[in-house]
Amino acid sequence: MTQKQLARNNIILLFCLLLVIFFYPALSKQRLLMRDVIFTAIILSGTYSLDFAKKTRNILLFSGIVTIVLTWIYYFFDKDILGLVSFLSFFSFNMFVTVFMIRHIARSKEVTLTIIINSINGYLLIGILGAVLLAIAETVQKFFFHTNAGAINFAGDAAAGFHDYLYFSFVTLTTLGYGDVTPVSAFAKSLTIIIAISGQLYLTILIALLVGKYLSNPEKRR
Repeated sequence: MTQKQLARNNIILLFCLLLVIFFYPALSKQRLLMRDVIFTAIILSGTYSLDFAKKTRNILLFSGIVTIVLTWIYYFFDKDILGLVSFLSFFSFNMFVTVFMIRHIARSKEVTLTIIINSINGYLLIGILGAVLLAIAETVQKFFFHTNAGAINFAGDAAAGFHDYLYFSFVTLTTLGYGDVTPVSAFAKSLTIIIAISGQLYLTILIALLVGKYLSNPEKRR
């Protein structure tokens, strides 16, 4: 796969991630439908976001198809156990892609457009994965512990949706900490700590990598 194709695929993935963050929360109707459509696009674009080896890409394609099928089964049959399996599958797939993105950035010899977009996509994926983990925590709380008390306390009386988890994840990831959403259960508190630390570690390591690559290439500094 050429650098031009990789850059194009990463721009598509970036567009899908931004849709989740900016467009999806603003929807009032058909929000679940749009979420699953965008999730499907993220899975497909994520599969081709890096120059994976043939065997790795085949594994990604298979797991991506399974994740897409589970996502749409959950859409048509709204059951807690299906939601849990669907979110776990989506998390596993995108966690795999995110790890390979970070590894690709670390191994690259110079800072290119693709590397910069990879870096942005990796950060946004961490935020979305945090939202998925929070949704899983809420489902586990209700399904396994059979309690109406949620794992996370949201402001207002309305039932929490994925857009609320998305908001809380990025507020935590960026260490804004408005305080309008708070974790209640021990599991949710642990996840909140993990999300916050992941955001800071990612930025710290990423900046060190990119600056180091730039300084090690004198031709780029002329």
